[in-house]
Amino acid sequence: MKLAPWLLEPWRQLQARRSADRLPHALLLATPAGLGKRSLAKALQASLLCSSPDAQGFACGHCRACQFLAAGSHADAINLTFGLRDDGKVRTEIVVDQIRALCERFAQTSARGGWRVAIIDPADALNHNAANALLKTLEEPETGVLMILVADDMARLPATIRSRCQRIDIAGPNRAEGVAWLLTQGAAADDAASALDLADGNPGEALLMLAPEARRMVSALIADIAGLAEGKELAPIAARWSDEGADLRLRTLARLITAAMRSEESASSSPELQRMAAIIVHADFRKLSRCWDKLNWSRGQLSSPLRSDLLIIDTLVDLREALR
Repeated sequence: MKLAPWLLEPWRQLQARRSADRLPHALLLATPAGLGKRSLAKALQASLLCSSPDAQGFACGHCRACQFLAAGSHADAINLTFGLRDDGKVRTEIVVDQIRALCERFAQTSARGGWRVAIIDPADALNHNAANALLKTLEEPETGVLMILVADDMARLPATIRSRCQRIDIAGPNRAEGVAWLLTQGAAADDAASALDLADGNPGEALLMLAPEARRMVSALIADIAGLAEGKELAPIAARWSDEGADLRLRTLARLITAAMRSEESASSSPELQRMAAIIVHADFRKLSRCWDKLNWSRGQLSSPLRSDLLIIDTLVDLREALR
């Protein structure tokens, strides 16, 4: 498995711990979406289960264990994510029964006499009872078991769970590295630089920004914020955002605000950021910073019983106040 360049240093650190027999029983990969933490988690799981990893620790991809893993039938590989409700719909949280089933798997001996590796993703979607059940397992770890918790929002994980995991930090690439990586993904040079600016340096998000429909969404989003600054009604904007991917719009807006607040040099390659910077140039930046926090809080509430359009209106009220 080939990792992005900025993931190689944390990979080397993990392999050094493995060589020194110092891998913990639980790792926490908690970084913003788009930096590749899921690729790192899968690569580590494959590496630990592989019968003959290479000199850098990467799985060979050919042994019987790797073949089982690729087929999804390796008994010592557990990938825990959202399950299905009784009505067949996908849940929006990880529930206690899933964690209990995981613990039962860990109580059994290894099928192949080696590591047992579980990836819990997204760990920040554990509900209260599931988190408590997982905590008991973390407090009394089984030998030869590694749990890899993957979370986009570490703040949503209980402090008791965070404290019992060893956190692996992932630093994103600098601008030159990010552009170079996007070029390897097939982006044109000008498009790569512009998309990376729009994503505030996040390479995974920049890859999404290369799509024409994403750029149209960004332009429409900025037009809405310009209208907001001019005093247009909030309700029609909130209704449209609620119907057309509220989480994506709130996430993109938060990144646009952050990127536009940075230096003029970083915004120079993107006409969209130039427009956004012109909108916020006279904003109250303390209020704008609080609005950024509100945007991310509102994203976390979208899966709650609260109406998404009312959440968005509440957020836009704060943004309009900051722009005044």
